[in-house]
Amino acid sequence: MSISTASSSTGRFQWLDSVKGIAVIWIVLYHFLLSYGSGSLPWPISFSSFFDLVNHCGHPSILGKFSCALETLIAAIIQRGPHAVGVFILFSGFGLAHSLVKRGGPKGSWTLWYVARFKRLFPVYWLAHLIFLVSPFILLHDRIDYRFLLSLAGDRIYPIDKMFFYLVPAWWFFGLLIQLYLVFPLLFKLMRRMGCVKYLGICIFLTIAARYVLTMVEANGYYEMGGLFFCRLWEFAAGMALGKLMAEKSDATLGLLLSWKGFFAGAIIYALGLFADQPTFLYYFSDGLMAMGLTVILINVAYHLSRTPALGSCISRAGVYSYGIYLFHQPYVMYAGEKFRPCSLAGFLALASAVTLLIVLGSICLEYSVNRTVNPVVEKILSRVLPQPLKMAGSEQGERASSQCVVK
Repeated sequence: MSISTASSSTGRFQWLDSVKGIAVIWIVLYHFLLSYGSGSLPWPISFSSFFDLVNHCGHPSILGKFSCALETLIAAIIQRGPHAVGVFILFSGFGLAHSLVKRGGPKGSWTLWYVARFKRLFPVYWLAHLIFLVSPFILLHDRIDYRFLLSLAGDRIYPIDKMFFYLVPAWWFFGLLIQLYLVFPLLFKLMRRMGCVKYLGICIFLTIAARYVLTMVEANGYYEMGGLFFCRLWEFAAGMALGKLMAEKSDATLGLLLSWKGFFAGAIIYALGLFADQPTFLYYFSDGLMAMGLTVILINVAYHLSRTPALGSCISRAGVYSYGIYLFHQPYVMYAGEKFRPCSLAGFLALASAVTLLIVLGSICLEYSVNRTVNPVVEKILSRVLPQPLKMAGSEQGERASSQCVVK
């Protein structure tokens, strides 16, 4: 696949869908392992604990030790699933900015742009709430009370200690998305006026400053995780800058990302983020660095996977419907993860992969059905409030890229 094909496949970025597919599957498996490995696995698996697990796995043969090492390595990689959170935040900014830069601004007005965001986010989000009211084989730790209505309305922020992880912990990202969408017009105007470099520099400074202030006043840690959008602005702004560059210089930008220099730069940045993830001042830099570095790494991985058409197509399809997978997966995988605890690590990985496939397929069907049936009804209702023709404010690529999934 050529770079030009990679950058515009049937009006979509196939590599973007593939990155989202890799990231969302990674996150689903992380939630599986989180439930399965509670108390039975070191968290996280480090270099020292890795060799301890391999030595005590019960297989004396060399082949058995190799099998144990491979299983433990896979588990260690899955444990890093939360690192994909930043990738989705970054691509949220990418999708919104790219579509607007291509057309020179919102189509119609910013009001119509907000309507488009509403149509994209809320119908599937509401359906997820209703399904979890009646569905068996799920694990929910919270009661259905007044907070359910607040969550339906899109409130995942206030009161922060009661709403941030309510019902489905992964839904905290929905609250972050709402905040970022509300301020996006201002951010977009700033980026166009200041340019990518200055804009990103200011957003990085604001992110570090916000995290520092919250730490000094000993505010609830949920604000830093995403309860306050300033704390994740670095990742979102990096995505916006990348979206602008891709809109203006698509082949050159993607060519740089896919070069060996781009890959190793991404690997170094990601390694710096991992090093910064410690209880010192460096921690304020960790999420932004990891998101930027991991994004470059996954773009390269997705590009090479696409050379195997069948595998690349499947992963890309999961990325297209990553929003639905994000909304529907967690209660089921947490339930299944607990049931799989008696299994060996190898057995768990096999079962988790099979159940993940079923959840992905089911989520794709649900999101597709909503988009085909509910959205036209919502559009008709809103058209009575807004007399102008309701057309999507972003291209289909922008719509899909702007709605991402992340996890606790």
